[in-house]
Amino acid sequence: MSSNDDDVTKNLTSAVATGVLSAQTSTLITGNLGGIVLAGAAGKALEDITASDVTLVTLLIDASGSIADRGLEQAVRDGQNALLDAFGGAKEKDSVLLALWTFNGDQKVLHSYVPVEDSTRLDAKNYRAGGATRLYDTWCDALTANVAYAQRLRDGGTPTRSVVVVVTDGEDVGSTRTSPTCAKLSKDLLASELFTLAFVGVGKDTQFELIAAAMGVPAGCVHVQRDATPSGLRKTFQLVSKSAIRASQGKVAPGVNAGFFTP
Repeated sequence: MSSNDDDVTKNLTSAVATGVLSAQTSTLITGNLGGIVLAGAAGKALEDITASDVTLVTLLIDASGSIADRGLEQAVRDGQNALLDAFGGAKEKDSVLLALWTFNGDQKVLHSYVPVEDSTRLDAKNYRAGGATRLYDTWCDALTANVAYAQRLRDGGTPTRSVVVVVTDGEDVGSTRTSPTCAKLSKDLLASELFTLAFVGVGKDTQFELIAAAMGVPAGCVHVQRDATPSGLRKTFQLVSKSAIRASQGKVAPGVNAGFFTP
């Protein structure tokens, strides 16, 4: 086992000890500490963080083939870049660390938790859509990575809240994990009242509300954009950025009663 494995395992153990995770849920996720989780659990060193408290924003963006089929690749790039611009102009930006994942049949951590100004902007080289939709695997892996890094910050004395948002245009295809596993993990994190979990579905042909509910995402944190067009998707990213900024300001209560998309 590498030192990175040891660090993540130690942080997850601490999360159980402090009540963020149940022992049962920890058992479910610690068997999947692969390279993607280790990459996602990295981030800015504690000694380099000057903010008195931190908001971790994790953005999970679907890169499956249906995104390309709908002609939405450039709209995803534009939307994510606009989100970064919105965060860059927010007064809370110095207390926000952002992680960016994309997923299709594979999962990629474009970067773990870094300041907004250091975040990667999507372009035609780093965002190309194709393949399946490993939604459940990505959700579980990203939440596990977030728990580990957030716990490292809290154990170091930095109060930390987390916002995790997934943007997808389809249901799961190809995951080894299931929606009940997602839901168990989501339930623990929401009960800790340190996490806001949000789901964005794009398209009119999928019952996204049911998928999100099965994954344990509260109804007030689910947004469905039926208009699967470039303009519709850009509006959706604008909504995500506004909601995430509100959450970083403490205007969105974390936990099961969170109204992430409530004005």
